Amino acid sequence: MNFDLDSERSKGNANSLSYRQLQSETVDLEPENFQQATLLSRHFNNESQQWQAYLNALALFGLEQWLSDRHLTLSYQTDSLIQTQVLSSEAISPLQVGKFKLCLLSNASLKDQEIEIPEKMIDSPDCFAHFYTIIQVLIEESQVILFGFLRYDQLIKKPLKQTRENYYKLSLEEFNSEPTHLIFNLKYLSPAAIKLPENASTENTFEQLTRWFDQIFTRDWQPVEELLGNRKPIIQMCFRSDEVTDKLFPNAVQQFLKQFSIRTIQDNKNQGELSESELSQTEVSNALAQVLQTTEDEETRWQAAELLWEINPSHPDIGVRQAIDLGMQLSGVSVALMVAILPKPNQRIAILLRVYPLQEQSVLPANLKLIGLDEMGQSLFEVRSRDRDDYIQFKFTADPGDQFGIQIILNNATVTKHFIV
Repeated sequence: MNFDLDSERSKGNANSLSYRQLQSETVDLEPENFQQATLLSRHFNNESQQWQAYLNALALFGLEQWLSDRHLTLSYQTDSLIQTQVLSSEAISPLQVGKFKLCLLSNASLKDQEIEIPEKMIDSPDCFAHFYTIIQVLIEESQVILFGFLRYDQLIKKPLKQTRENYYKLSLEEFNSEPTHLIFNLKYLSPAAIKLPENASTENTFEQLTRWFDQIFTRDWQPVEELLGNRKPIIQMCFRSDEVTDKLFPNAVQQFLKQFSIRTIQDNKNQGELSESELSQTEVSNALAQVLQTTEDEETRWQAAELLWEINPSHPDIGVRQAIDLGMQLSGVSVALMVAILPKPNQRIAILLRVYPLQEQSVLPANLKLIGLDEMGQSLFEVRSRDRDDYIQFKFTADPGDQFGIQIILNNATVTKHFIV
Protein backbone atom coordinates (compact mmCIF):
# COMPACT_ATOMS: atom_id res chain seq x y z
CA MET A 1 0.00 0.00 0.00
CA ASN A 2 1.34 3.41 -0.96
CA PHE A 3 1.18 6.33 1.46
CA ASP A 4 1.17 9.99 0.58
CA LEU A 5 3.83 10.90 3.14
CA ASP A 6 3.53 14.63 2.62
CA SER A 7 -0.23 14.41 3.09
CA GLU A 8 0.09 12.31 6.26
CA ARG A 9 2.76 14.64 7.64
CA SER A 10 0.54 17.62 6.90
CA LYS A 11 -2.36 15.99 8.75
CA GLY A 12 -0.13 15.21 11.69
CA ASN A 13 1.08 18.80 11.87
CA ALA A 14 -2.47 20.10 11.69
CA ASN A 15 -3.59 17.76 14.48
CA SER A 16 -0.65 18.81 16.64
CA LEU A 17 -1.39 22.46 16.00
CA SER A 18 -5.06 22.01 16.87
CA TYR A 19 -4.15 20.26 20.12
CA ARG A 20 -1.82 23.09 21.13
CA GLN A 21 -4.47 25.66 20.29
CA LEU A 22 -6.87 23.88 22.64
CA GLN A 23 -4.31 24.39 25.42
CA SER A 24 -3.74 28.01 24.48
CA GLU A 25 -5.80 31.00 25.58
CA THR A 26 -7.73 33.34 23.31
CA VAL A 27 -8.27 37.08 23.69
CA ASP A 28 -10.99 38.93 21.81
CA LEU A 29 -9.90 42.09 20.02
CA GLU A 30 -12.07 45.20 20.13
CA PRO A 31 -12.87 47.41 17.10
CA GLU A 32 -10.73 50.19 18.57
CA ASN A 33 -7.76 47.80 18.60
CA PHE A 34 -8.00 47.48 14.82
CA GLN A 35 -8.37 51.24 14.44
CA GLN A 36 -5.28 51.88 16.57
CA ALA A 37 -3.30 49.20 14.72
CA THR A 38 -4.20 50.80 11.39
CA LEU A 39 -3.07 54.23 12.58
CA LEU A 40 0.22 52.84 13.88
CA SER A 41 0.92 50.93 10.67
CA ARG A 42 0.68 54.16 8.65
CA HIS A 43 3.94 55.34 10.19
CA PHE A 44 5.75 52.93 7.84
CA ASN A 45 6.24 53.31 4.11
CA ASN A 46 6.35 49.95 2.37
CA GLU A 47 3.52 47.45 2.40
CA SER A 48 5.35 44.61 4.14
CA GLN A 49 6.38 46.88 7.03
CA GLN A 50 2.84 48.16 7.36
CA TRP A 51 1.45 44.62 7.50
CA GLN A 52 3.97 43.48 10.11
CA ALA A 53 3.36 46.61 12.21
CA TYR A 54 -0.39 45.96 11.98
CA LEU A 55 0.03 42.35 13.19
CA ASN A 56 2.44 43.36 15.93
CA ALA A 57 0.14 46.08 17.22
CA LEU A 58 -2.82 43.68 17.42
CA ALA A 59 -0.64 41.07 19.15
CA LEU A 60 0.58 43.74 21.56
CA PHE A 61 -2.95 44.88 22.42
CA GLY A 62 -4.06 41.27 22.93
CA LEU A 63 -1.14 40.41 25.18
CA GLU A 64 -1.64 43.62 27.15
CA GLN A 65 -5.31 42.76 27.76
CA TRP A 66 -4.53 39.15 28.68
CA LEU A 67 -1.96 40.22 31.26
CA SER A 68 -4.21 42.98 32.60
CA ASP A 69 -7.00 40.44 33.21
CA ARG A 70 -4.50 38.61 35.43
CA HIS A 71 -3.45 41.75 37.31
CA LEU A 72 -0.15 42.20 35.49
CA THR A 73 0.92 45.30 33.56
CA LEU A 74 2.70 45.27 30.21
CA SER A 75 4.95 48.32 29.81
CA TYR A 76 6.04 49.76 26.47
CA GLN A 77 6.50 53.10 24.72
CA THR A 78 4.53 53.35 21.48
CA ASP A 79 6.58 56.29 20.18
CA SER A 80 9.82 54.42 20.77
CA LEU A 81 8.54 51.30 18.98
CA ILE A 82 7.74 53.43 15.94
CA GLN A 83 10.91 55.54 15.93
CA THR A 84 13.22 52.52 16.25
CA GLN A 85 11.29 50.57 13.58
CA VAL A 86 10.77 47.76 16.11
CA LEU A 87 7.01 47.77 15.55
CA SER A 88 7.52 46.72 11.92
CA SER A 89 10.01 43.92 12.66
CA GLU A 90 9.25 40.23 13.18
CA ALA A 91 9.63 40.56 16.95
CA ILE A 92 9.18 43.23 19.62
CA SER A 93 11.69 43.36 22.46
CA PRO A 94 12.18 44.27 25.18
CA LEU A 95 8.72 44.78 26.62
CA GLN A 96 8.46 44.97 30.40
CA VAL A 97 6.26 43.15 32.93
CA GLY A 98 7.43 44.13 36.39
CA LYS A 99 11.11 43.25 36.54
CA PHE A 100 10.89 40.85 33.60
CA LYS A 101 11.67 41.55 29.96
CA LEU A 102 9.46 39.99 27.26
CA CYS A 103 10.00 39.42 23.56
CA LEU A 104 6.80 39.23 21.51
CA LEU A 105 6.78 37.02 18.40
CA SER A 106 3.62 37.60 16.35
CA ASN A 107 2.35 35.65 13.36
CA ALA A 108 -0.84 35.32 11.37
CA SER A 109 -0.20 31.68 10.47
CA LEU A 110 1.63 28.89 12.30
CA LYS A 111 0.91 26.07 9.86
CA ASP A 112 4.60 25.35 9.25
CA GLN A 113 5.09 24.20 12.86
CA GLU A 114 8.13 26.47 13.01
CA ILE A 115 8.71 30.11 13.77
CA GLU A 116 11.49 32.44 12.69
CA ILE A 117 13.27 34.52 15.34
CA PRO A 118 15.56 37.42 14.36
CA GLU A 119 19.10 36.71 15.54
CA LYS A 120 19.35 40.02 17.36
CA MET A 121 16.47 39.01 19.67
CA ILE A 122 18.71 36.29 21.07
CA ASP A 123 22.21 37.70 20.50
CA SER A 124 21.87 41.46 21.02
CA PRO A 125 22.15 43.00 24.52
CA ASP A 126 19.46 45.53 23.59
CA CYS A 127 16.93 42.79 22.83
CA PHE A 128 17.57 40.02 25.38
CA ALA A 129 14.38 38.95 27.18
CA HIS A 130 13.53 36.65 30.04
CA PHE A 131 10.57 35.21 28.11
CA TYR A 132 9.88 34.79 24.37
CA THR A 133 6.14 34.67 23.73
CA ILE A 134 4.32 33.61 20.55
CA ILE A 135 1.06 35.38 19.72
CA GLN A 136 -1.02 34.19 16.77
CA VAL A 137 -3.23 36.91 15.28
CA LEU A 138 -6.54 35.76 13.77
CA ILE A 139 -7.75 38.74 11.76
CA GLU A 140 -11.08 37.34 10.57
CA GLU A 141 -11.99 36.03 14.02
CA SER A 142 -10.92 39.30 15.71
CA GLN A 143 -8.86 37.28 18.17
CA VAL A 144 -5.31 36.62 19.26
CA ILE A 145 -4.07 33.33 20.67
CA LEU A 146 -1.34 33.11 23.29
CA PHE A 147 0.33 30.14 21.65
CA GLY A 148 3.34 29.48 23.86
CA PHE A 149 6.42 30.86 25.57
CA LEU A 150 10.04 29.96 26.21
CA ARG A 151 12.51 31.15 28.82
CA TYR A 152 15.81 32.65 27.67
CA ASP A 153 17.91 30.08 29.54
CA GLN A 154 15.95 27.32 27.79
CA LEU A 155 15.95 29.00 24.38
CA ILE A 156 19.74 29.22 24.09
CA LYS A 157 19.98 25.45 24.67
CA LYS A 158 17.50 24.61 21.89
CA PRO A 159 18.51 23.38 18.41
CA LEU A 160 18.33 26.73 16.63
CA LYS A 161 18.61 26.43 12.86
CA GLN A 162 19.89 29.36 10.85
CA THR A 163 17.69 29.64 7.77
CA ARG A 164 17.95 32.90 5.89
CA GLU A 165 20.50 35.51 6.85
CA ASN A 166 20.10 36.96 10.36
CA TYR A 167 17.29 34.59 11.33
CA TYR A 168 16.93 31.46 13.45
CA LYS A 169 14.16 28.92 13.04
CA LEU A 170 12.72 26.93 15.93
CA SER A 171 10.03 24.27 16.16
CA LEU A 172 6.82 25.29 17.91
CA GLU A 173 7.06 22.08 19.93
CA GLU A 174 9.94 23.64 21.85
CA PHE A 175 7.62 26.26 23.36
CA ASN A 176 5.64 25.79 26.57
CA SER A 177 1.97 25.82 25.58
CA GLU A 178 0.59 26.30 29.12
CA PRO A 179 -0.26 30.01 29.55
CA THR A 180 -0.76 29.58 33.29
CA HIS A 181 2.92 28.65 33.56
CA LEU A 182 3.86 32.06 32.15
CA ILE A 183 1.65 33.83 34.68
CA PHE A 184 3.14 31.77 37.51
CA ASN A 185 6.66 32.71 36.38
CA LEU A 186 5.84 36.41 36.09
CA LYS A 187 4.22 36.55 39.51
CA TYR A 188 6.41 34.29 41.62
CA LEU A 189 9.77 33.74 39.92
CA SER A 190 12.76 35.97 40.60
CA PRO A 191 14.40 37.47 37.48
CA ALA A 192 17.72 36.25 38.87
CA ALA A 193 16.53 32.68 38.20
CA ILE A 194 16.76 33.39 34.45
CA LYS A 195 20.28 34.66 33.99
CA LEU A 196 20.65 37.13 31.15
CA PRO A 197 24.06 38.16 29.82
CA GLU A 198 25.63 40.65 32.18
CA ASN A 199 25.27 43.74 30.02
CA ALA A 200 21.53 43.10 29.77
CA SER A 201 20.96 43.14 33.53
CA THR A 202 17.60 44.57 34.58
CA GLU A 203 19.34 46.53 37.33
CA ASN A 204 20.49 49.01 34.66
CA THR A 205 16.87 50.07 34.14
CA PHE A 206 16.31 51.00 37.80
CA GLU A 207 16.86 54.47 39.23
CA GLN A 208 18.43 54.00 42.68
CA LEU A 209 16.79 56.63 44.86
CA THR A 210 19.01 56.35 47.94
CA ARG A 211 21.98 57.35 45.75
CA TRP A 212 20.25 60.69 45.31
CA PHE A 213 21.19 61.54 48.90
CA ASP A 214 24.81 61.39 47.67
CA GLN A 215 23.93 63.60 44.68
CA ILE A 216 24.33 60.71 42.22
CA PHE A 217 21.77 60.94 39.42
CA THR A 218 21.43 59.18 36.08
CA ARG A 219 21.12 60.98 32.76
CA ASP A 220 17.99 63.05 32.03
CA TRP A 221 17.13 63.72 35.70
CA GLN A 222 17.44 67.44 36.45
CA PRO A 223 17.12 69.71 39.48
CA VAL A 224 13.50 70.79 39.82
CA GLU A 225 14.52 74.45 39.81
CA GLU A 226 16.02 74.05 36.33
CA LEU A 227 13.14 72.16 34.75
CA LEU A 228 10.23 73.81 36.57
CA GLY A 229 11.84 77.10 37.53
CA ASN A 230 9.02 79.41 36.49
CA ARG A 231 6.19 77.32 37.83
CA LYS A 232 4.26 78.65 40.83
CA PRO A 233 4.87 76.80 44.10
CA ILE A 234 2.16 74.45 45.29
CA ILE A 235 1.89 76.23 48.64
CA GLN A 236 1.37 79.88 47.78
CA MET A 237 3.96 82.02 49.55
CA CYS A 238 3.23 85.55 50.73
CA PHE A 239 6.74 86.98 51.04
CA ARG A 240 7.58 90.65 51.42
CA SER A 241 11.12 91.83 52.07
CA ASP A 242 12.61 94.91 53.65
CA GLU A 243 15.27 96.32 51.36
CA VAL A 244 17.31 97.54 54.34
CA THR A 245 17.18 94.61 56.77
CA ASP A 246 16.49 91.88 54.17
CA LYS A 247 13.91 90.46 56.58
CA LEU A 248 11.09 88.26 55.33
CA PHE A 249 7.43 88.56 56.17
CA PRO A 250 6.27 85.04 55.20
CA ASN A 251 2.62 85.04 56.23
CA ALA A 252 2.01 81.53 54.95
CA VAL A 253 5.05 80.21 56.80
CA GLN A 254 4.08 81.90 60.05
CA GLN A 255 0.57 80.52 59.81
CA PHE A 256 1.97 77.04 59.29
CA LEU A 257 4.57 77.23 62.09
CA LYS A 258 2.11 78.54 64.68
CA GLN A 259 0.81 74.98 64.95
CA PHE A 260 4.10 73.91 66.57
CA SER A 261 6.04 74.83 69.68
CA ILE A 262 9.16 75.95 67.83
CA ARG A 263 11.53 77.46 70.42
CA THR A 264 14.35 78.40 68.06
CA ILE A 265 12.76 81.55 66.65
CA GLN A 266 12.67 85.11 67.94
CA ASP A 267 14.75 84.21 71.02
CA ASN A 268 12.00 81.94 72.39
CA LYS A 269 9.64 84.86 72.85
CA ASN A 270 6.18 84.22 74.28
CA GLN A 271 7.10 80.75 75.51
CA GLY A 272 7.91 79.44 72.08
CA GLU A 273 4.97 80.95 70.23
CA LEU A 274 5.84 82.76 67.01
CA SER A 275 5.32 86.48 67.08
CA GLU A 276 3.88 88.41 64.19
CA SER A 277 7.16 90.30 63.83
CA GLU A 278 9.50 89.79 60.95
CA LEU A 279 11.52 86.56 60.64
CA SER A 280 14.86 86.08 58.95
CA GLN A 281 15.29 83.44 56.26
CA THR A 282 17.64 81.48 58.51
CA GLU A 283 15.13 81.46 61.38
CA VAL A 284 12.33 80.29 59.12
CA SER A 285 14.53 77.58 57.56
CA ASN A 286 15.61 76.27 60.95
CA ALA A 287 12.03 76.22 62.20
CA LEU A 288 10.82 74.25 59.18
CA ALA A 289 13.75 71.85 59.50
CA GLN A 290 12.78 71.26 63.13
CA VAL A 291 9.25 70.39 62.03
CA LEU A 292 10.69 67.89 59.54
CA GLN A 293 12.80 66.27 62.25
CA THR A 294 10.22 66.11 65.04
CA THR A 295 6.76 65.52 63.62
CA GLU A 296 5.52 62.05 62.66
CA ASP A 297 2.59 63.25 60.57
CA GLU A 298 3.52 62.69 56.92
CA GLU A 299 1.27 65.37 55.49
CA THR A 300 2.78 67.94 57.85
CA ARG A 301 6.31 66.87 56.93
CA TRP A 302 5.59 67.28 53.22
CA GLN A 303 4.05 70.71 53.82
CA ALA A 304 7.17 71.75 55.72
CA ALA A 305 9.38 70.38 52.94
CA GLU A 306 7.31 72.22 50.32
CA LEU A 307 7.79 75.50 52.14
CA LEU A 308 11.48 74.89 52.73
CA TRP A 309 12.01 74.10 49.03
CA GLU A 310 10.77 77.59 48.24
CA ILE A 311 12.76 79.36 50.96
CA ASN A 312 16.03 77.45 51.03
CA PRO A 313 16.22 74.60 48.46
CA SER A 314 19.81 73.76 49.46
CA HIS A 315 19.01 73.13 53.14
CA PRO A 316 20.65 69.83 54.26
CA ASP A 317 17.47 68.49 55.93
CA ILE A 318 15.19 68.96 52.97
CA GLY A 319 15.71 65.60 51.27
CA VAL A 320 16.16 65.43 47.50
CA ARG A 321 13.90 66.08 44.54
CA GLN A 322 14.59 65.67 40.83
CA ALA A 323 12.49 65.93 37.69
CA ILE A 324 12.56 64.43 34.22
CA ASP A 325 11.01 65.78 31.02
CA LEU A 326 8.74 63.13 29.48
CA GLY A 327 7.55 65.31 26.62
CA MET A 328 9.17 63.44 23.75
CA GLN A 329 7.92 60.12 25.11
CA LEU A 330 4.22 61.01 25.50
CA SER A 331 3.13 61.74 21.94
CA GLY A 332 4.81 65.13 22.05
CA VAL A 333 2.77 66.37 25.04
CA SER A 334 5.13 68.17 27.39
CA VAL A 335 4.91 66.88 30.95
CA ALA A 336 7.47 66.29 33.69
CA LEU A 337 7.67 63.69 36.42
CA MET A 338 9.01 64.96 39.74
CA VAL A 339 10.21 62.51 42.39
CA ALA A 340 11.03 63.74 45.89
CA ILE A 341 12.41 61.69 48.77
CA LEU A 342 12.56 62.48 52.49
CA PRO A 343 14.43 60.36 55.04
CA LYS A 344 12.43 59.23 58.06
CA PRO A 345 13.75 58.60 61.59
CA ASN A 346 12.95 54.87 61.32
CA GLN A 347 15.22 54.42 58.24
CA ARG A 348 12.22 54.37 55.91
CA ILE A 349 11.92 56.76 52.97
CA ALA A 350 8.95 59.01 52.25
CA ILE A 351 8.36 59.42 48.51
CA LEU A 352 6.37 62.04 46.61
CA LEU A 353 5.49 61.60 42.93
CA ARG A 354 4.11 64.52 40.98
CA VAL A 355 3.35 65.11 37.28
CA TYR A 356 3.45 68.70 35.96
CA PRO A 357 2.66 70.29 32.60
CA LEU A 358 5.63 71.92 30.88
CA GLN A 359 6.43 74.78 28.51
CA GLU A 360 3.43 76.95 27.65
CA GLN A 361 0.91 74.55 29.14
CA SER A 362 -0.62 75.63 32.44
CA VAL A 363 -2.70 72.49 32.98
CA LEU A 364 -2.34 68.77 32.34
CA PRO A 365 -4.23 67.00 29.56
CA ALA A 366 -7.41 65.40 30.88
CA ASN A 367 -7.28 61.66 31.67
CA LEU A 368 -3.50 61.50 31.99
CA LYS A 369 -2.84 58.63 34.39
CA LEU A 370 -0.15 58.22 37.05
CA ILE A 371 0.03 54.53 38.01
CA GLY A 372 2.20 52.87 40.64
CA LEU A 373 3.38 49.28 40.13
CA ASP A 374 4.81 46.84 42.63
CA GLU A 375 7.92 44.78 41.86
CA MET A 376 5.77 42.19 40.06
CA GLY A 377 4.18 44.81 37.81
CA GLN A 378 0.82 44.77 39.58
CA SER A 379 -1.01 48.06 40.06
CA LEU A 380 -0.73 49.68 43.49
CA PHE A 381 -2.53 52.94 42.83
CA GLU A 382 -3.85 55.12 40.02
CA VAL A 383 -4.31 58.88 39.88
CA ARG A 384 -6.03 60.46 36.89
CA SER A 385 -5.98 64.12 35.86
CA ARG A 386 -9.24 66.00 35.46
CA ASP A 387 -10.00 69.07 33.37
CA ARG A 388 -7.86 72.02 34.47
CA ASP A 389 -5.61 70.07 36.88
CA ASP A 390 -2.23 71.82 37.11
CA TYR A 391 -0.61 68.70 38.61
CA ILE A 392 -1.40 65.24 39.97
CA GLN A 393 0.49 63.50 42.75
CA PHE A 394 0.78 60.51 45.07
CA LYS A 395 2.70 60.02 48.34
CA PHE A 396 3.83 56.81 50.00
CA THR A 397 6.53 55.32 52.22
CA ALA A 398 9.00 52.57 51.29
CA ASP A 399 11.85 50.60 52.83
CA PRO A 400 15.44 50.50 51.54
CA GLY A 401 15.68 47.85 48.83
CA ASP A 402 12.02 48.09 47.80
CA GLN A 403 11.40 48.19 44.06
CA PHE A 404 8.51 49.88 42.30
CA GLY A 405 7.52 51.19 38.90
CA ILE A 406 5.74 54.33 37.75
CA GLN A 407 3.66 54.53 34.58
CA ILE A 408 2.44 57.74 33.01
CA ILE A 409 -0.20 57.02 30.36
CA LEU A 410 -1.82 59.39 27.90
CA ASN A 411 -4.04 57.95 25.18
CA ASN A 412 -1.97 55.20 23.50
CA ALA A 413 1.40 56.44 24.80
CA THR A 414 2.97 54.93 27.90
CA VAL A 415 6.15 55.84 29.76
CA THR A 416 7.44 53.53 32.49
CA LYS A 417 10.18 54.31 34.99
CA HIS A 418 11.55 51.76 37.46
CA PHE A 419 13.01 52.62 40.85
CA ILE A 420 14.79 50.89 43.70
CA VAL A 421 14.80 52.59 47.10
